[in-house]
Amino acid sequence: MKRLGNISQEVETLQNFREAFFDFSRHKKSRLSVQAFEAEFEANLQALLNAYTHQTWHTSDYEAKPVEKPKHRIVNKLPVSDHVIQHAAMHTSEDKLRAKIPFNSPAGTKGRGTHFFYKIIKQDIFTSPQQDTFYCLPMDIHHYFQNVEHNLLKREYRQYIKDRKLLAFIDEVVDSYANGIVLGVKLTQLLGQLFLARFDYLAMRCFDILQDPEKHGYWQARYVTDMLLTCRSEQQARVLNVGGVKSLNERFDRFCREGLKHYYRFMDNIFIMHEDKVFLRLMAELAVMVLARDWKLSINKSWNIHRTCDGIDFCGQKIFADHALLRKRTKQALCAQVARLRKRGLNDEQIRRKAASRLGLAKHADTKNLLNKIGMKKYGQIVKARKGEVPFEGMSMAQKKHPGDILCHNIEDYDKFLILIEDYKIDKSRVDFKMEQVEEVDDQGVKHMVTKKVPKDRLAIRFRFIDHVKKTGLFDEQGDEIEEPVWQPESWWLFTGSDILVDQARKEWELLEKGFYTVAAELTNKFGKKFYKFI
Repeated sequence: MKRLGNISQEVETLQNFREAFFDFSRHKKSRLSVQAFEAEFEANLQALLNAYTHQTWHTSDYEAKPVEKPKHRIVNKLPVSDHVIQHAAMHTSEDKLRAKIPFNSPAGTKGRGTHFFYKIIKQDIFTSPQQDTFYCLPMDIHHYFQNVEHNLLKREYRQYIKDRKLLAFIDEVVDSYANGIVLGVKLTQLLGQLFLARFDYLAMRCFDILQDPEKHGYWQARYVTDMLLTCRSEQQARVLNVGGVKSLNERFDRFCREGLKHYYRFMDNIFIMHEDKVFLRLMAELAVMVLARDWKLSINKSWNIHRTCDGIDFCGQKIFADHALLRKRTKQALCAQVARLRKRGLNDEQIRRKAASRLGLAKHADTKNLLNKIGMKKYGQIVKARKGEVPFEGMSMAQKKHPGDILCHNIEDYDKFLILIEDYKIDKSRVDFKMEQVEEVDDQGVKHMVTKKVPKDRLAIRFRFIDHVKKTGLFDEQGDEIEEPVWQPESWWLFTGSDILVDQARKEWELLEKGFYTVAAELTNKFGKKFYKFI
């Protein structure tokens, strides 16, 4: 396995630390701690860079915060500087390390969260022959984060990283927490996934049973014996009558050669689907044994094999081949919350905001009738419109960017944040509204002013990022060589509802031909308040 080296050379740059801060602080600009860090931005970044370069950094004390829902957890808080240096350390190598993790273990990867996970499970059930996914084995690792041993964790990520300075930094972060992996920091999810990546590949190869004759003989005999003892169905009897014990041996060897085609893991939740219940139970026993022996982890005793057609319970939903339903207690909690808020006299808009998390989960399941019954049908329409809308023909949701991705926070970096505006449009938002005085005529023909909720204007832009600046060989009147930007080939798009940016585009961009370049800059007015403007 090729390990990653010479990473620190890419980490030890001010630009990398700037990008790390912008990545961490996205959607956190209102926090006082983030604003305090920005007050001495360059000095703080330089101090963090020096600390990483000279290996003098020590993780700050954790501030524990208990979280009771959906279950009791202890989440730990760190100062902004700790988050920034962790983001900077992993900024250049995180994608390469995540590439080492199996595709069917997506937790923590950008764009591959819980919804992505149950989509791939649903797709596999729907597209695979039913006999391949007839049974499902869900397993949960007992107190996963709390029980990870540091020595074993260090052993695992040293199989992927060889850069000594980065390893020393990760070791310091790991050792800063007494037991297990700390929850609430940048490295948590990545280390949690890397820790069991080797186990995932081992499980998909059926724990290399065929490579060890002694092990193969034992588990093959177990399979034949269990098949004979548990023969209850017509299908099993047919298998035994056709070829007897020989056919069972061949069947076991075939399963081992094919491997576990439908193996999935979402952090500490393991799901395996297979056509043979007996073979699946043997794999469960092997998984329990290997995890306990090599990773010092235990599986909750509540694991059980059931039919896939009865649904797969994951993340508040029951997943089927062609649909998904809300888990019973999740549905009951949503109905109770909506009823409680409506009893307090809140209107539908206020209820949607208060119950947004549960309603968002419900929207991704087949809950059209449920949302209609509790009076939240409009929420589903809003989410659907927001999710599926692409403003430019020929583009997809995968090409969408956040406005923070194009913002330039420092005047010295303007050349690095140039964007080429290929197309733009101004229209009415479908999700953001404002209160406005409008003139209306009543039934008697009398005009009067009323306050109504009207959609806000928004700006959609299609753009390209700058790649580099090249010299043209031409000179201006002052004798300086003229330079021109070279743009990246990929096109992206985004929405922004900033009143300043919308008004600026409406007044100034109409005079320009499409294909001009600009910079979205973060500026400060005389009162110290930040605003954004194209320059």
